Amino acid sequence: MVNEPNERGTQLARWILELVEILRIRGGSTWATLVDTVSGKTAAIAVDDTELWLRAEGGEELQVEASARTDSAPLNFSTDGDTLKDIIAARISLDAAVSAGDLDVRGELEDVLKIHAVAVEILADSAIDPQLQSLWAEFELEWPLRTPSACRPLESQKPDYGFLIARVPEDVLLTDLDRYASGDA
Repeated sequence: MVNEPNERGTQLARWILELVEILRIRGGSTWATLVDTVSGKTAAIAVDDTELWLRAEGGEELQVEASARTDSAPLNFSTDGDTLKDIIAARISLDAAVSAGDLDVRGELEDVLKIHAVAVEILADSAIDPQLQSLWAEFELEWPLRTPSACRPLESQKPDYGFLIARVPEDVLLTDLDRYASGDA
């Protein structure tokens, strides 16, 4: 069920509900993990400036509702669309996104670990499931980029050629190699 006046919110809610239905149809361990993790729970999420309130009930007959987030409860999940696209396309790992601060997940430790397990299973299933691949392709195409991802400016790509030499101890650098080459050592 979706209750969201914002067009991007409606689209995000539709994708989330479609993801749940794809996983329901597939069944298996990913569905079981999802049901175990989210049944009886609520979460406030944000992707870019689009915020939703999710509620899941019903165990194996899981029903998920998505609506506009209207209160000031803390977010359980927030990221930007670019990061989400990078995670889905495996340009960055889920863990690296969290470590870099590009993806924020909050909650009880047990719940966060379970959500991580669900996300990893979904990403793994994506490699072989055409429905998930189609859903990700639609998200990639329709969710607007906040920043162009073509190339970073050349100035920021300049390599640091002195990185390795700076790590060599000074006494080694000052060693007279000619002395050793002539056999005088």
